[in-house]
Amino acid sequence: MSFLSVLMSILIPLSAFLSGFAAVGSPKAVEDDFVPVMRFVATSDTHVDAYGDKACYRIAKLMKSAYKIAASDKDYDRIDAFTFNGDMTDNGRSDQYQAFAAFTQANLKGDTKLLGIVARSHDSGTMGGEALDYFKAVSGQAATDYHEVINGFHFIGVSNSGTDRHYTDEQVQWLNDQLAEAARDGGDKPIFVFQHEHVRNTVFGSSDFDGWGMTDFTEVLSQYPQAIHISGHSHYPADDPRSIWQGAFTAINDGGMAYYELTVDDERVVHPSDSRKMAQALFIEVDANNRVLVRVYDVTDRAFIREYLIDNKNEPNKYSHDLRAAAAAKNPPTFAPDAEMTMKRIAGGYAFIVPQAECDAEDEVFLYRIVVADMENNIVYSDKVLADNYRANPPETAYFTVDKPSSSGRYCAAIVAEDCWGVQSAPLYLYFDVK
Repeated sequence: MSFLSVLMSILIPLSAFLSGFAAVGSPKAVEDDFVPVMRFVATSDTHVDAYGDKACYRIAKLMKSAYKIAASDKDYDRIDAFTFNGDMTDNGRSDQYQAFAAFTQANLKGDTKLLGIVARSHDSGTMGGEALDYFKAVSGQAATDYHEVINGFHFIGVSNSGTDRHYTDEQVQWLNDQLAEAARDGGDKPIFVFQHEHVRNTVFGSSDFDGWGMTDFTEVLSQYPQAIHISGHSHYPADDPRSIWQGAFTAINDGGMAYYELTVDDERVVHPSDSRKMAQALFIEVDANNRVLVRVYDVTDRAFIREYLIDNKNEPNKYSHDLRAAAAAKNPPTFAPDAEMTMKRIAGGYAFIVPQAECDAEDEVFLYRIVVADMENNIVYSDKVLADNYRANPPETAYFTVDKPSSSGRYCAAIVAEDCWGVQSAPLYLYFDVK
């Protein structure tokens, strides 16, 4: 086998775990004829720990930014609702609920609705089942399992059961009844369903391996193709192309406000070094044709970073994971034609640097892989780094640090870009000598 063949065989890893994931649109202006008739903001996992902490500040920042963004829209200047989809608090203490309520109410304007979900994981950590009634008392929300109609669109939220089960059979039946009522009333209009946990094997973070998905409502939701399920829990970034899914219904990951987490290859619960800086929310709009525009908002940098346009009437499978994976395989990431790998000496070794690669507008580079080998096909180093495209201002380069090989001689470094489907670019190579 040739030297380059050996490098390539190592750069292309097994990625079967990616086979269930998704696709997206890009942060660009939508069609000029999209005029909102309803707009709301969805997020989760604020994890308020104490009055006035970073979580409270982010809540206020998001809500103030949302109203400012809405006011700049000459066609529709309203925020109709904010939904907080579970883990509002960090431990479910009374003072944490009070702080959440204080900051949300202080920043709520006009007749905008505030709809919260009490999750089992953090929100019930201290009070258990009593958290449901306590949240209603401090927030003024009439029910923690709610069904609201806003501008003719149905909003259905399901909190934890308050028992030793996440959800009960009665809640499954209740959701079915509410969806049936919404479908009778609205026909093909989208029905928005809010839950803390993802539906298993839908969005990024929900797979059996990832561990953040549940199956309680899968069968019910699958009867309603107009249902759009919005959830958090995983902290996986909402702008990752796998964070929207279409099958029997539509599912979207809302990103969350506290930090972000990833599955990388066969390693789950990966927290990149900048993960605590991440805070995301979804701005969701519907037009008169029942198209749904979902824009992912970077709360930290106050910028939209990705958008999805859901048109169930004309493109019901636009975000099918299988279809997007097949499309991605035909359009691998690419480095610019004049792109080069550079190397510089650093203490104890070398730094290898490549410019960011590009993907098709519907996709995104997820990570970069490097292999360093000697001329006898012996691999002396291999590693990966994340592309870090989850912020408004991602880095312009990917950067690897490599210890100096123990033996002198000639070596080759090869770097590829890889998208979220495991599809890789052609490599960039650099030969270098160690003395």
